[in-house]
Amino acid sequence: MSDEINLTTIINRVIQNKRSMIGIIIGSLILSIVIALTQPETYKATAYLIPPENKYTQPLNVFLNDGYRLSREELTPTIVYRTFVLNLQSRKYQRKFFFDNKIYKYFDEDNLNKSFELNFHNQMNFKIESKTVSRAFREEQFLTISFIHTDPDQAAKWVNDYISMVNDITSQDFVDGVNILIANTRNTIFSEISSKKNLSQQVTQDRIIQLEEALQIANTLGIVSRENSLSNQQNVILSEDENIQTKSPIYLYGSDALSAEIAALKKRTNIDSFIVGLRQLEQEAKSLDSIKVDVKNVNTAQVDQKAIPPESRYAPKRKLIVFLGLLFGGFISFIYILLTFFFSRKTI
Repeated sequence: MSDEINLTTIINRVIQNKRSMIGIIIGSLILSIVIALTQPETYKATAYLIPPENKYTQPLNVFLNDGYRLSREELTPTIVYRTFVLNLQSRKYQRKFFFDNKIYKYFDEDNLNKSFELNFHNQMNFKIESKTVSRAFREEQFLTISFIHTDPDQAAKWVNDYISMVNDITSQDFVDGVNILIANTRNTIFSEISSKKNLSQQVTQDRIIQLEEALQIANTLGIVSRENSLSNQQNVILSEDENIQTKSPIYLYGSDALSAEIAALKKRTNIDSFIVGLRQLEQEAKSLDSIKVDVKNVNTAQVDQKAIPPESRYAPKRKLIVFLGLLFGGFISFIYILLTFFFSRKTI
């Protein structure tokens, strides 16, 4: 008998074993149908997100009276949205949502950490893409978040609630940061005001000491009043082309003027009016007292479309399973023909 395998031999072998082949294919088909019908139906709820509008990030940019922004960097929609997207994908916030809302009660897994991995974290999918036409402004800002679950209503609710939680947390973080910056700036101004007041008191005391010493000198020299011809400036000639202009000693004002100024300084009760720049600082501090960013006016993301309960199932794809079952049955039957042909030749 020839060792060559020809097409006629294979066809004859197929005809001889057609019942077995049909049985294998039917068995595989029945098995695939059973698998397709017994697989739990799952649904995929999807929400669509885009960056927030400018009006929801403007409250984060606080300006001072001089027109300068309080923070060095402008908090734009792109910046806050990028932080929101990172937080949304964070395992920390996913775990917080999973455990705070006791979602583990909806599943049979007793190990809560394993339940989080299998039933929540692995079922949540993120897709970030760019839908802009121009390449010059190509940024991945369109975010799709979806969750797969056996209950379509529950899947949609969890997606929407999770987005809302992360948006609230991210917005609160930005608002707290700005409010802390406002408070720190206000405290810095108050510290500068207090420092100026303390320094002004010391300067006043130093002035009194200087005037009292000048008064003693004026009394000793018998200078009672200042002469009209006396100038407060003196020129000290160093050379023909150079001279130094200096102030005349204060005792030359005379004892009457010195005594009057000393008495006025000692009776002074309001030092604030004589501090340069104090009122401007007080105005800045007062303006900051009235500024406080409200988290209600801030959003770090905009929901383009909320997740709605899907009407069609995501899985199982029963037609595909049955089709693959048929292919698998055909493949097994072909292997069966080859094996029978091989063993039949061995026995000859």
